[in-house]
Amino acid sequence: MCRRSAGAELTVKVTYAGFIRSILSLTGEIRMNIAMLLGGVGFDSQKRTINGILENAVPDGGNVFIFAGEGWSYGERSSYEDGEYNIYRLVDYSKYDGVIVNLDTIHDEGVVEEIMRGVREAEVPCVSINIEWDGAVCVKMENKKGISALMEHLITVHHAKNIIYVSGPCDNQDAKERLEAFQETMNRYGLPWNENAVLYGDYTYESGMAAAEELLRRSERMPDAVMAANDEMAIGIILTLRERGFRVPEDVMVTGYDDSMTARVNYPRLTTVRRGEGAAAGKAYQIIKQMTAGEAIREDVVIEGRPVFGGSCGCNRQHDYTHAMLQEKYVRKVVETDYYLKLIKNSAAEFTALDTFEDFMRVAEAYIKRIDPQSFYLCMCGSIEDYYDELERMAEGRERGRDASVYREDIWIPLAYEDGVFKSYDKFSKNELLPPECREGKKGNFYVAMPLHHQEYCFGYCVVGNYLPATEDRFFQQFVLNLNNALENVRRQDTMRAMLGRLNRLWVMDELTGVHNRAGLRKFGPRVLEEARRKGVSAAAVFVDVDGLKEVNDKYGHEEGDALIKAIAGILEQSRRHGQLLVRYGGDEFVMLLIGYTEEKIREYIAGIHASIEKYNLIYHRSWTLDASIGFDLEQSADAADLNQLIELADKAMYCVKREKKLKKRC
Repeated sequence: MCRRSAGAELTVKVTYAGFIRSILSLTGEIRMNIAMLLGGVGFDSQKRTINGILENAVPDGGNVFIFAGEGWSYGERSSYEDGEYNIYRLVDYSKYDGVIVNLDTIHDEGVVEEIMRGVREAEVPCVSINIEWDGAVCVKMENKKGISALMEHLITVHHAKNIIYVSGPCDNQDAKERLEAFQETMNRYGLPWNENAVLYGDYTYESGMAAAEELLRRSERMPDAVMAANDEMAIGIILTLRERGFRVPEDVMVTGYDDSMTARVNYPRLTTVRRGEGAAAGKAYQIIKQMTAGEAIREDVVIEGRPVFGGSCGCNRQHDYTHAMLQEKYVRKVVETDYYLKLIKNSAAEFTALDTFEDFMRVAEAYIKRIDPQSFYLCMCGSIEDYYDELERMAEGRERGRDASVYREDIWIPLAYEDGVFKSYDKFSKNELLPPECREGKKGNFYVAMPLHHQEYCFGYCVVGNYLPATEDRFFQQFVLNLNNALENVRRQDTMRAMLGRLNRLWVMDELTGVHNRAGLRKFGPRVLEEARRKGVSAAAVFVDVDGLKEVNDKYGHEEGDALIKAIAGILEQSRRHGQLLVRYGGDEFVMLLIGYTEEKIREYIAGIHASIEKYNLIYHRSWTLDASIGFDLEQSADAADLNQLIELADKAMYCVKREKKLKKRC
């Protein structure tokens, strides 16, 4: 990544809109629209970051638009992550007064580079939390001092000499800096360490458990302390050690990093580092205000972490009252979580059983009403017509007609929920995120935008407004995942129906001409006669045989022969009226079933076909001349009509016509 040297002055292009905002800021009426990009909303660190911005922006009357995707792999990116990271491509940076990015929560270098490039091109004021790069002011959360202070505490207060360190992922910048602090402090105090003193995890409880198991496998004697690069891994280590009969801190001390809610309610209270995400995010917002007002920011800001000593290292064991309050808060959270879990489980079950998009809309409305955010927008790519057109194209084996891995330029909202009322919105530009009428005049609001997708297939995105569970819990992310799965299930069902419909059509339709084939005659012929019987009218069969097909095939090839057949089929289709059945009966033979005709009307009908053939020959100068022999059979009472007999007699009548043509030709 490109890095900017500390102390360098960041030059920001101030647009006319920015000049107006700077004037408003002097009167205290600044109302900025801020875009915030980060990954993994719902984790403690991200919650503190978001809250730090909201606590500053909302009282100012600013609107915060949070773009959040999920990504967890540090190696090759999965197709699911492709769909998640797509949300960052939705951002039109020029629409915002400032941008705050937390790039070390987005675990893909290509996506990070794309975000930085977009910000630079938009020349919009930007603050980067923790990652330095050209085009942004950096508010850095320092990693080393907190780790060093914890280690010094373990070494000088608790006399630890044998310390094991569990690091985060190798290619994560925070993890690298914390590991360096461990190594440097061990060296400074002259304590021995080697590669075996460092284990690696991925910041999850499970990886902490795995690290503890690995430590137990290869060590006969437990170390004095185990330091983890974050609280989740530290808790995983404690749980595993307890299961194996080790006491914390009596047998081994354990520390973490982040000062998460889990660290506070753990017993004993986890010794950790308070990182200061909230302070960093709040400072980021204040810097955006300064930059928007035209002030030059001359240096980056550093927020230092500070240690919090708890019972897991043997300090501050007497915190029963504080712990009891935290436990009460935690219990309330558990009750709330239980409600959400039931909602997630029930919605997953209902969404799985859906068959159509209309069913999805009905069930989605019911659950959005139960969740009851201030606002919710289901933003879909294209339109419902585009959706069904794509299904038809897929059923026919054609390309979709669009790149399904990116957002379409046009978005529509089939389901919007605003202050308890359901609405819908027609097409608008994706660059607007929401229709203008949903944003105009709004102040002091926050919105969270999340992708709607299945793997890399992009359905659109959803936006939820002023809804804290979207930023404070993993529940809402799971609900959106249920929406994704439901949309994919419905899409597959609709695609399957479209394919079955096409198969049914292919079974009864002739592929070359698009009219019915013999299977269609067997299926629909009896229905035509039944209608004639029900109405008490006549039934007739008209038999058409294309003249000269063999000569055309022999002289000009089968492609020209096919063109001749399609030409006569087109003329017959144009002649066909509602309720009549047109069938390609053989290679160059067609049958039409008519009801309610007299003999005179049938002869007029056939004369009209011949007139259309003559007109075709006048307009289209082909290498061949289109002509056909046509005969018919009429039963005045459909009650006496037999389908096979009608066609057979019409066929004989057609051959009489063809013989007469040949006799005239000879004469």
